[in-house]
Amino acid sequence: MCGISGIVGKGWERGQLEAMVSIQRHRGPDDDGIYIDASGTVGLGHNRLSIIDLSPAGHQPMSNHDGTLWIVFNGEIYNYLELRAELSEYPYRTQSDTEVILAAYEQWGEDCAKHFVGMFAFAIWDERQQKLFCVRDRLGIKPFYYAQVGDRFMFASEIKALLEAGYSARANDGAIYDYLVHGLYDHTAETFFDGIMALEPGHTLTWDLQNITVRPYWDLTDMVLNRPEPNESPYDWRDHLEALLIDAARLHLRSDVPVGIHLTGGLDSSALLALLDDLMPNGGQIQAFTGIYGDHRYDEATFSAEVTRSLQVGLNECPIGLDQLWDVAARTQWHQEQPFGGVATLVYWNMDACARQKHITVLLEGQGGDELFGGYAYYVGNYASDLERAGQSERLARFVDKYSAAHNIQRERIWKRIRQMQSNHGAGYQDGSSYLRPDCLTETFRATDGIMSAFPQPSSSTFTNARVRDLRYTKLPRVLRFNDRMSMAFGCELRVPFLDHRLVEFSFTLPNSLLLYQGLPKWPLRAAVGTRLSDRVRFAPKRDVVTPQREWFRGALRADIQTRLAHSELARRGYVDAASVRQAFSDFCADESLVNSLFIWQWLNLDLWFEVFRPS
Repeated sequence: MCGISGIVGKGWERGQLEAMVSIQRHRGPDDDGIYIDASGTVGLGHNRLSIIDLSPAGHQPMSNHDGTLWIVFNGEIYNYLELRAELSEYPYRTQSDTEVILAAYEQWGEDCAKHFVGMFAFAIWDERQQKLFCVRDRLGIKPFYYAQVGDRFMFASEIKALLEAGYSARANDGAIYDYLVHGLYDHTAETFFDGIMALEPGHTLTWDLQNITVRPYWDLTDMVLNRPEPNESPYDWRDHLEALLIDAARLHLRSDVPVGIHLTGGLDSSALLALLDDLMPNGGQIQAFTGIYGDHRYDEATFSAEVTRSLQVGLNECPIGLDQLWDVAARTQWHQEQPFGGVATLVYWNMDACARQKHITVLLEGQGGDELFGGYAYYVGNYASDLERAGQSERLARFVDKYSAAHNIQRERIWKRIRQMQSNHGAGYQDGSSYLRPDCLTETFRATDGIMSAFPQPSSSTFTNARVRDLRYTKLPRVLRFNDRMSMAFGCELRVPFLDHRLVEFSFTLPNSLLLYQGLPKWPLRAAVGTRLSDRVRFAPKRDVVTPQREWFRGALRADIQTRLAHSELARRGYVDAASVRQAFSDFCADESLVNSLFIWQWLNLDLWFEVFRPS
């Protein structure tokens, strides 16, 4: 895990590249380096966090054996040992996975990315072909931002490096519109900074002194569109899934430094921890880090203790209090660079700080299980729509009965939630409630054009399409950014084994009925992890609300929020109507039946973004 940066073209100075490297030092505190070619046209910068091959030989920018290729790389190629054996004729000088990328590029050219299992963003300057070749991993786990300034092309792991190199910060009103009206962000290549783009997941970018060419090499929607019909058998998939899970966990444990895990006590992180525990050598122990709020209704400690009781785990509880909130939020915003997901994200600040204090450099997390295996509660609405459209009302009624029994929820309440989820058309929280208040925008801004276009619908199933949407365009992209920036703020590498692309691809071969088998979301994961977990953990329902954000907003933070909204930058710039915003917050505080507080966080967070980055 590292930070990469670069400038190619004419008319730039070394100091700009040095500034890019300096501003990203938190991403790679162990070493840094710069390469500038003889013509002064190409400059590459790197910040190193040493994970594999800790020796000086792993220094970057790194060249191939004859100096015709130069690479800067952020991430991990987990199957680098297997690729190294396959490409054994390459004259290796290091034990690093970085050099394996160079060997793969020499062998397969721009198709090299198709051979990697991992998370990666890298740029290779090809002196022979006079081109810069850039790649981002299939799911977008690692970041890559770029901008064109005249004849110059700039790229970096973080937006602030582009700003440090002289790119002017300007607010992108289209992105702000999508955020406030549709609740969307990280859903396209555009960012909240006008003119700064993200290389999309599964894409390559080539710059050849004049033109930028962006191409996909892995496309989730195309894969779903062309997949074979799912096999309806409930049993023949289990061994294959278990083998994929074990192999993903095994590869993600490859590290020359200590490894820890983010643990919530929920199914995904618990299943991952159980798999890792099986793979740990005798006497080995993995450190687990759990965030707590000091409120028993939301703290994960009880669930985490249940998971770790029989495993080789050291459990570390990392609290966050109200006295820290605004200070942590401001520091988090500087690292996140764009809006982020509320109090749930802030708790990771202390978790990752705690991990670094414990000398843990690599952290693993169970991110992706909900999207792969149908875990979000609102997917039930999508599944119900599929059955109703197919005329399978009796099958739907049986499913509701099973869901009611599995979750101890009255059938009438489930039917009500299904209708609510269907009416929100995906613009809802996990519990199906809406988090949007476009009625609080000014009439002028409401007339603005956003950048959102309709998401692809590769399947006839709304359930499948919702999972594709969440993986590629909505939930996963923003969570991956949160995780990358928060961990890298402390020089920690975060790995997500469930997003091994082989697991993602396999999950879409499973029939939807299996994902919700017996009324239990994520049935395949529950079955594949088996007796590694107790039934109390393995069959526990997903909790809808996991932070005390709404209680804090109505209670201890109420006066402070009123003050912040009264001086809102959003109102000053004409995005929101100040009186409507104040009234909406007052209504929220007065009516406890209004359970969703995310629209309030949207306003606070966007105000904070303006305060930290001061875009024009």
